[in-house]
Amino acid sequence: MKILVIDDEKPTLSMFRLFLTAYGYEVYTAEDGEKGLALFHEIRPGIVFTDLKMPGLDGLEVLRRIRTSDIPSEVIIITGHGDMENAVEALDLDASDFINKPVERHALSSALARAEKRRQGQRDNAFALSETQRDGNLIFSLKGKLSASARPLFSPLLSAVNPDPEKERTLFFQEDFSIDKSGIALLMDVIQKLRQKNTPVVMENLSYNYLRIFQMAGMDKFAILKEALTDD
Repeated sequence: MKILVIDDEKPTLSMFRLFLTAYGYEVYTAEDGEKGLALFHEIRPGIVFTDLKMPGLDGLEVLRRIRTSDIPSEVIIITGHGDMENAVEALDLDASDFINKPVERHALSSALARAEKRRQGQRDNAFALSETQRDGNLIFSLKGKLSASARPLFSPLLSAVNPDPEKERTLFFQEDFSIDKSGIALLMDVIQKLRQKNTPVVMENLSYNYLRIFQMAGMDKFAILKEALTDD
């Protein structure tokens, strides 16, 4: 698969080329947004990494233009430390994921796995919530893109019958899960309401990057957050 990396820092481009080539990808690089978009239309990559802050066209504008094209590429935003607000804005624009600088291999692997999963799903990412049980505890599986419009789907989670109201409810995040800013607010509201009922909440199978988003949103104050197991 072809991957395009857009970043104005040559050491970052070299690092991505080294890692992604080792993973078996065909890697292309560009040093600014304009050159990156020109190369994007030429090679039609399956996945694009773009830095958020660059001279000229920034990463959000690159993402906007890619989303208006007819090329179904997954876009992963590269952010600086503490740039969470812009990272969440990128999720609103349907970025697959984001990773922070300095890039950790764990985070890179997680972002690639999510992008690959979304590509396999042909971008059919309607949100769905399903319920099962495990050892008497309720498990709610979340898949697709979570936004404010999904609020009615959470009624079963909030009102589900449980013999012991203090038994935990688990939110299990499927690999194709994604979220936008309104979805983060909805999820926070849901877990707060559960905690008000003294119901323990566990959030399982979180990608490395979503774990960081939820921690920065303060969800770790109301729920136990568990990262997805990886082979790394």
